Amino acid sequence: MSVSIPVALLGFSAFERNALASYFRLAARRNPTYVHVLDVDEARFVVADADQSGVPELLQALGRITDAVFVGAQGPEGAASWMMRPIDPVHVLRELDALVAMRDNPGTGPLPLLAPSPTISRPITLGKGTPTPLRRAADEAQRAADETRPLPTLEERRAAAETSRRQREAALRPVPLRRALLIDDSELALHFLDRQLQRYGLVTEWAQHSGKALELLSHKPFGFVFCDVDLGPHSDLDGLSLCQHIKHRHVHPGGRTPLVAIVSAFHEPVDRVRSTLAGADVHLGKPLDFNVLDRWLSQQGLTRGPELPVPVVE
Repeated sequence: MSVSIPVALLGFSAFERNALASYFRLAARRNPTYVHVLDVDEARFVVADADQSGVPELLQALGRITDAVFVGAQGPEGAASWMMRPIDPVHVLRELDALVAMRDNPGTGPLPLLAPSPTISRPITLGKGTPTPLRRAADEAQRAADETRPLPTLEERRAAAETSRRQREAALRPVPLRRALLIDDSELALHFLDRQLQRYGLVTEWAQHSGKALELLSHKPFGFVFCDVDLGPHSDLDGLSLCQHIKHRHVHPGGRTPLVAIVSAFHEPVDRVRSTLAGADVHLGKPLDFNVLDRWLSQQGLTRGPELPVPVVE
């Protein structure tokens, strides 16, 4: 009887991922067979791109290093298996077969030094050979404890899956630079926005027209840009055109394009669509929508601090 084993493909390009998933389907008559799944939580094993930044760290955080076959220049410490590029689908299947055999029959061959998962008991060996008697007894005790543990409810499984999803997204999401460029022809509006963003730990600089904004963007890296749509008569570009230039044509120091927020008194659905088409990451209405701002910055890993005291002018 053929056994289908779910496998997640993590970190590869679309071409490599589709090629591996297609090979799994072509090899459907073998035993065991492997089925590509999108969610790491649903996968028994993972085939991971060791060269993709953040992927080894993500699997380490999820406790899945020992379930992963890594492909790349170097596999992380504790990986179940590792191979160099170019990707050979036959080799990948061979490594997955070896993992299945070792998990189902831990005494059949050499195993790497594996760390125990917090939720699933796995045999651990010191180098080659079968598990030590002490480790075997510990594994049997753990399996017995697992069998008596009540199964999680559907709500608990969904909550755990959602937590894991958020952890994966946070691990893969690049942390933006905590420097923001504020662009508005109104000095009063710049003061107000500056005051709000300081609560999130952002260091700010100001520009009151598009020329000054492009000058600053050419000399300093910014993680965020907050731009009004109407930049007044002294600007060659309005906010939407400037946003499009920043996102698609401007060469940024450090090579990272900042996140752009359009801040506008016009915030009807058609205005939000225009911002999206210009490349903006978020559209904030005037007066400032604090809930949208807080939710968006929280997604970027920024937490709002206490309100700053109003300066006393003597």
